[in-house]
Amino acid sequence: MFVIPVIDIKDGMCVRHVEGLGESRRYYTDSPIVLAKLLRKENFKAIHITDMDGIRTGKMLNYDLIKEIAKSVDTPILLGGGIHDYETAKKVIEGLGVYRVIIGTPAIEHPDLIKRIIDDFSASKLAIAIDEKLNNVVKDGWIKFADITPLDFAIKMELLGVQRIIYQDVTRVGNLSGPNINRLLEIAYNTKLKITSAGGIRDYRDLKALSDLQIWSIDSVTISRALYENKFPCMKLWRDIEKEDHSLELPKIR
Repeated sequence: MFVIPVIDIKDGMCVRHVEGLGESRRYYTDSPIVLAKLLRKENFKAIHITDMDGIRTGKMLNYDLIKEIAKSVDTPILLGGGIHDYETAKKVIEGLGVYRVIIGTPAIEHPDLIKRIIDDFSASKLAIAIDEKLNNVVKDGWIKFADITPLDFAIKMELLGVQRIIYQDVTRVGNLSGPNINRLLEIAYNTKLKITSAGGIRDYRDLKALSDLQIWSIDSVTISRALYENKFPCMKLWRDIEKEDHSLELPKIR
């Protein structure tokens, strides 16, 4: 199981939203750049970055900061949030050297955009975010229902040439309630898509549960809160870094 740490950026800081995109959030550090370097030091093989302001506004508002992160680490970056048109996708792929762009709402409303990105950059440069609430895909920052089930949306994307999705049940995001394994299995059994599980990871037992499924297509998982709040063994490095840099006193909850 490939583990990918998440850096969610809002107002230039690293945050973790709880159960949605409203005011229920936790601020972990003022410096996403320092955090990215720490994750690289921990030897993670990829970093998932989300421009939370971009999700809210539909435009990338933390581009310059993300550019600095990309320059600071030699780790492949998966980037989502505010990538709502072809020009922005091209800018982050070619300008930032982002390994993979993550697109959610625009995939629902403009499937032609997805086809164009695949045709110009290949399917490996794209992942589709499937955010679910009550067996319905949600969009526009999780506030509107798209009137399509996660499975039907996954099948629709597969027909366009998509090869990877990032699936999460938004009711589980940030609250350490575990992944929605039933939905993951439903998509895995009915498509040939590669699946990254996002949201809800509590500790190593959830990672083991996903790994024990032995479903080849469910091959990776993103983690944020559980990682930042030391829910895993062998995280002494966090404590050592805190002694050296007080800006990384995790968790720093506001």
